[in-house]
Amino acid sequence: MKPTHRLVAAAVLTLLSASSFATSTIYTSSAAFLGNVAAGSYTESFDSLGEIPLGPLAFNSGAFAYAVSAPGALYASGEFLGTSLPDDALTITFSSGNVTAVGSNFYAVNLSDAFQAVSLTVTLSDGTVTSFTPTSVNDSYRGFSSDVAITSLVISGPGTSLYASIDNLTVGVSAVPEPSSWALMGLGLGGLLLARRRAA
Repeated sequence: MKPTHRLVAAAVLTLLSASSFATSTIYTSSAAFLGNVAAGSYTESFDSLGEIPLGPLAFNSGAFAYAVSAPGALYASGEFLGTSLPDDALTITFSSGNVTAVGSNFYAVNLSDAFQAVSLTVTLSDGTVTSFTPTSVNDSYRGFSSDVAITSLVISGPGTSLYASIDNLTVGVSAVPEPSSWALMGLGLGGLLLARRRAA
């Protein structure tokens, strides 16, 4: 292979590895997720909020700040935070802290605040989309660790007469980048160095 072809191949490999930084790892338990979050994360239980319809709410602690909103209003039960209107999407917008890790219990409730086993979709600003049907509140936890900043998260799809809800929301920074991303980047850079050395 000619030196210029080697250089082009190595450059392509490096560019492909850079795109892998825009991927997320999805965790299905809080223990697994929290084990991959750096120290200094912020967890909000929403337990101290009253039982009345609310407008958009802002939360912050340490380096992290975010707002929770819905097209209608928000509803706080004293145990979770959800939408006040049925089948509304619940949006979390992160405004500071370079968030790369977020996890929560995501589920739907009925008018009596009882858990409902229905499919929900969680969409992150980094392009991650996951749909799942929790069978209980304990089974509703999902955590996301991304290689790029997460600026927003949307929970949608609770269904007619059902309300999207969140509890135990943790916001933080990923403890370590994905090993595959570093391996690809190293391989690409190594190829560039080797191609350059042989060309000289």
